[in-house]
Amino acid sequence: MAGGLESDKVGSFRLIEKIGEGGMAIIYKAVQPSLKRTVVIKKLKDPNREIIERFKKEAFVSASFSQENVLAIYDFIYANKSYYLVMEYVDGHDLRDIIDFSAPLPPSVAALIIREVAKGIEYTHNKGVIHRDIKPSNILISHHGEIKLIDFGVAKDETPSKLTLTGMIVGTPSYMSPEQANGDPLGPQSDIYSLGVLLYEMLTGVKPFLGDTNTEVLMKIVKGKFPSPKKYNREIPWRLVQIVKKAMRRDTDKRYLNASEFIRDLDHFIPWKVQTEKKDTISHFLRKYETDSLRSSEETFSAPKMYPSNTKRFWYTAAAVIFLFLIASFQIHRFYKNERFINLEVKTNIQPASVYLDGNLIGEMSSESKVFENILSGLHQIQVKGEGNRGIYQSNYYFKPGKNITISAIIPERKTVVTVDATSNPSGVALYLDDILLGNTPLQGLRLKSGEHTIKALRDGYEPYSAQINFEKNQSYHLHYNLTPQNSH
Repeated sequence: MAGGLESDKVGSFRLIEKIGEGGMAIIYKAVQPSLKRTVVIKKLKDPNREIIERFKKEAFVSASFSQENVLAIYDFIYANKSYYLVMEYVDGHDLRDIIDFSAPLPPSVAALIIREVAKGIEYTHNKGVIHRDIKPSNILISHHGEIKLIDFGVAKDETPSKLTLTGMIVGTPSYMSPEQANGDPLGPQSDIYSLGVLLYEMLTGVKPFLGDTNTEVLMKIVKGKFPSPKKYNREIPWRLVQIVKKAMRRDTDKRYLNASEFIRDLDHFIPWKVQTEKKDTISHFLRKYETDSLRSSEETFSAPKMYPSNTKRFWYTAAAVIFLFLIASFQIHRFYKNERFINLEVKTNIQPASVYLDGNLIGEMSSESKVFENILSGLHQIQVKGEGNRGIYQSNYYFKPGKNITISAIIPERKTVVTVDATSNPSGVALYLDDILLGNTPLQGLRLKSGEHTIKALRDGYEPYSAQINFEKNQSYHLHYNLTPQNSH
């Protein structure tokens, strides 16, 4: 018998082995002899009326789907006094395990995986169905490089449903959109937000909203403030960071309108060669993942890791992997602590002042000088803001490993309009505002419009610099740009 069932058969399907068990269902690997294909059978355990209805809904909603990134549902069976869902078998792993053992993922791989999930979401949205529970354990990745979205048990279509009460929150807290965390009505953009969270976690290995309880996590999501992914991984390309941030906008008016817009920006980021060889790219990454993680133990998993298991072998292997992970983390921590961090001294003529690194507050200043320790080396944007309207200093710096850095943030006196001084290293850099040449540095007393603008700094022989800036009314700015010589680092 397979897994202690009263029968080795469910309808015309022959059970092979139990491969997982969750709170709601037991998962079996099975064979459909008539078509000679392997399938997965999910058996509902300890059902009550609401769970049965959810189980049926997953079957009926998913059965209408036919798209390469959405798991196929073959049959819904009532037999042996139990309910069963017959699904497509995916020989591979779920994204939860891959993130746990391998994050941060290479940016191109992470973008490619999320693009395939977004393609599935684009399809289901066009069918009028919102998933509402996008999370790593609901993404399967096969050895053939296929990406599959699963579990539409809490999905919502345009038909009114009595399965959830008004104001009741469904889904997984860490991946919820602000409107979902607040118990408000959901739309397709709610799934887009969850895709942004998923991409953030793949790129950093960290969830954007952390807390000791689900309530604390939900409160942070509703507020909408999260650290830039570059805080955890300086290697993420700027364009991909912008995609993550737009997908995770708290205000739906500023978020991607639909999955098609999200996919379009991902297509612009992912190299064409990677897109045309997407399955080979993902398959190669999965083989490397298995080599790096599963083979680190003397045992390997006999069952696909995409379904949770409570077997002793799973826990022995997990313990071994965690032990190795802790040792590696300690060594990496020592490396980063000794080699990758710098001390940053900030000097300013305005007190009090707030110091920001890449848009994140790192400390307050009440004196002319303050040292900020353990700043990761690499390219950063520094802002020093005086209290109220006392002025803003903004600059970009490349911090070399092992060096102590001092910045003099001299802020002009407050003016009644936006005034800007601009300097650079080297001097003579052409400065553009919204593609209009302002002149060559150094520049003084520029009178500019408030609001959001694009700043570009260009000089032959140096890497071009471009950034967004928001000029606040009645402020004075000192902008300083350190350009990097081409082909240096």
